[in-house]
Amino acid sequence: MYNMMRNLVALLFFLSAFYSLFAQNTLVTNLQVEYDSAPLGVESRHPKLSWQLVSSQRNVLQTAYRILVADNPLMIIKNIGNVWDTEKIASSQSIQSVYAGQDLQPAKTYYWKVMVWDNHNSISPWSKTASWQMGLLTQADWKDAQWIAYDVMPDSMRLEPKFAESKRKEIKDVLPLVRKEFLIRKPIKKAAVFIAGLGHFELSVNGEKTGDHFLDAGWTNYDKQALYVTFDITRQLRKGSNAIGVMLGNGFYFIPGERYRKLQTAYGYPKMICRVLIEYTDGTADNIMSDPSWRSAPGGTTFSSIFGGEDFDANLVPAGWNSRLFNDTAWKNVVTVEGPPLLNSQTAAPIKIFENFAPKKITRLKTGVWVYDFGQNASAIPRLSVKGKKGSVVRLSPAELLQKDGSITTEPIGTPVYFEYKLKGEGVETWQPSFMYYGFRYVQVEGAVPEGKENTGGLPVVMAMKSLHTRNAAPRVGAFSCSNELFNNTNRLIDWSVRSNMS
Repeated sequence: MYNMMRNLVALLFFLSAFYSLFAQNTLVTNLQVEYDSAPLGVESRHPKLSWQLVSSQRNVLQTAYRILVADNPLMIIKNIGNVWDTEKIASSQSIQSVYAGQDLQPAKTYYWKVMVWDNHNSISPWSKTASWQMGLLTQADWKDAQWIAYDVMPDSMRLEPKFAESKRKEIKDVLPLVRKEFLIRKPIKKAAVFIAGLGHFELSVNGEKTGDHFLDAGWTNYDKQALYVTFDITRQLRKGSNAIGVMLGNGFYFIPGERYRKLQTAYGYPKMICRVLIEYTDGTADNIMSDPSWRSAPGGTTFSSIFGGEDFDANLVPAGWNSRLFNDTAWKNVVTVEGPPLLNSQTAAPIKIFENFAPKKITRLKTGVWVYDFGQNASAIPRLSVKGKKGSVVRLSPAELLQKDGSITTEPIGTPVYFEYKLKGEGVETWQPSFMYYGFRYVQVEGAVPEGKENTGGLPVVMAMKSLHTRNAAPRVGAFSCSNELFNNTNRLIDWSVRSNMS
């Protein structure tokens, strides 16, 4: 028994010492380039690299580091930095380490990792491999890509000037759809798209929305500059036929005079430019450029104002328009147009959809008019799920406050802000605005009835309604709480104010 106990103690001591030695190992984590993890569209020719240390010990300080950068992930696996190898550098610096290797090439992806030495004579293992992709650094890097737009003037307009004048407003209010179909014949290594759409755009590949951004790209002085966004679309492409679809929105690039009159700007009608880079496993590459071969047609968004609202007619959207093998013979070729003189990568965190609020209370005002209370005032868009007859119209009016009679308040200057959805009449239809947001807690619904409520007039039935909070995706870096509930509630009010003003 004594020998067994002695052996057990020895084993426990050995395991404790082994675990202590292992746990004390310094690890390198959270690799960032230009203050972002695995960023796309990096435009700095000498980006700043950063990392963090993790250790179970206290008072661990970096005394030296080594960085490897390669243009091939296999090189990194073999611990070869064929683009940059710093060797061992005696330094405690772990932020803003400026890249000083070979010249970085536009649109190229680079892979890197770090190891460090610390003040306890410990050498860390290599960090996990991280990466970044360069953006398009000069106008020449866009190659033959051109700004393109829907031709707002049909053939009949060219022949009949008087008719053209009367129809011009009707045509410009309809937002366009743009598409391009192309073939891929070889296995893909990586694919990326660099795209700018004015005032806003929503990109899809083979019928699937690309990314989770909202209201791309950020606002600029369009006389001087526009922003482009970079997406990795490797997963969305396939061998054979592929299709890119783009919805274009007005944003601040073009503000119609209706519904919102505090600010009116008109830089031009919606337009876009893009370059798709497809790299193959055999080392070759293809580029798909925006040019006159792309096809376009009016979409279902019949009105869009960045702060005035958005109308959508589901009957006007061709099924599968953004998918491969769609018959676009009835569409027309785009026209080439001028764009802003400067294009820069969007480096700020994008706007995204975050919390989804279900209604806390639904109140009937009169026949076909209901008010939905979501319980939280926020920058948001409504999501409507509705079922009804083809051609029926449901109007949604957002507001932050209610009047004494329970109806919503309007803007101080009386400017109407609303959304209108025209039903296609095919089962449950779900829709949400694509190119505007608004601050609201309440939504007044006209022309429909909530599910389960009396519906003697045969109005469309609202199957569901949600408030989708939109804001900048910058990570939260702090929190506050205390024993005083008044202070906690005040903090929540301030927090929601900050969130909603980061849209």
